[in-house]
Amino acid sequence: RLEEFIGQEKVRSQLTLLLSAASLENRTPDHILLAGPPGLGKTTLAMIVAEESRSPLRMSSGPAIQHAGDLAAVLSALTPGEVLFIDEIHRMARPAEEMLYLAMEDFRIDIMVGKGPGATTVPLELAPFTLVGATTRSGLLPNPLRDRFGFTANLEFYSPDELQAVVRRSSRVLNIDADEQALSEIAKRSRGTPRIASLLLQSLLDYSLVHGGHAFH
Repeated sequence: RLEEFIGQEKVRSQLTLLLSAASLENRTPDHILLAGPPGLGKTTLAMIVAEESRSPLRMSSGPAIQHAGDLAAVLSALTPGEVLFIDEIHRMARPAEEMLYLAMEDFRIDIMVGKGPGATTVPLELAPFTLVGATTRSGLLPNPLRDRFGFTANLEFYSPDELQAVVRRSSRVLNIDADEQALSEIAKRSRGTPRIASLLLQSLLDYSLVHGGHAFH
């Protein structure tokens, strides 16, 4: 849930507003772009958007969509209200990008049937969906694509206190008995990134298991 997500307070409050308004109006939420360095929680936030919307989540990535047909297959399989998460969306192929413009605006795509002079375009209606795009390189997104997102969130690096809270929560989930000084030391060495903090915690857990449980004291 958004209320359980640690850090990114501005982004959380804005997402809460966006999702609450969509729920009150009984519509799919606006498309969301999550931008920022790796490891700050973009994928987690996409999962939370689906959970808060009580909708299924379908996950893909820019490198996996290298042809318009790849995107058409994903879009045509969506159910009403589904959340589509595309990680590294700036790495999508250009023909797929151009198809996505119409899908985001009008919930339809144009399918080319046949080849040569006899080819025709057939419109295909799509179920209303919410696109959540994630990018570590927002500057590489073309303006027409960026402009079609109703909300853009720029994720920031975490403070040591926020990271300590992240590690504290993870240690409880992993049933690790770690004192606050140990958690603080992990947070200080995590370069503002929850993913690094989690990796350090797991590494220390492995060390502790091998060396008799003294890693966290």
